[in-house]
Amino acid sequence: MGLIVHESEVSVFLFSLLYYDEPMADYIATITQGQKATLSNAEQQKMGKVEAAPMDDKHNQFLHTILSLIDTGAIDVYKPDTFLKHEVYDTLDETWRDKTDLALLNIANHLQNIYLFRISKQTPDEAPMLASMIDELWQMKQRIEETHDVFKF
Repeated sequence: MGLIVHESEVSVFLFSLLYYDEPMADYIATITQGQKATLSNAEQQKMGKVEAAPMDDKHNQFLHTILSLIDTGAIDVYKPDTFLKHEVYDTLDETWRDKTDLALLNIANHLQNIYLFRISKQTPDEAPMLASMIDELWQMKQRIEETHDVFKF
C-alpha cells in the first residue's frame, strides 16, 4: 500500500520550505509544549466563574415572566407539555405539531438551564451568559411563534 498525500498537505509543506528561514518545527513537540502549560488552582477557579453584569430590561422582564410561571406552577421545566397553550396547540396541523414537538425538547432543555442558572447560589442573578441563554431560547421559540402563539411565555 502506498502513502496517500493530499495536495493541500504538499502545498503547505512547500510553502513552509519556501518562506521560512528555520526548518518547520516538529508538530508533535509544539502540541506537547502547549499541553505542559498549566494554570494554578486560583487561575482555574477564576476561569470557571461566570462574570456578573446587568442585563437589559427585556431580558429581565422575560426572566421574571418565566420564574413567575414556574413559581405559580403554570409551567414545570421538567414537563415540556406544560409550556403549551393547548387551545392553540390542539388546532395545529400535523406538520406544525411535529415542528412544535421537536422544538419543545430543545426549549425544555434551555428553560431548565436558565432556571437552574438563576436559582443557583454559585452564579450571579444577572450575567451575559444568562442573557445569551435567553436569546437562544427566544430564537427557538420565535421559529414556531412567527405563525402560531403556542407557548405560555
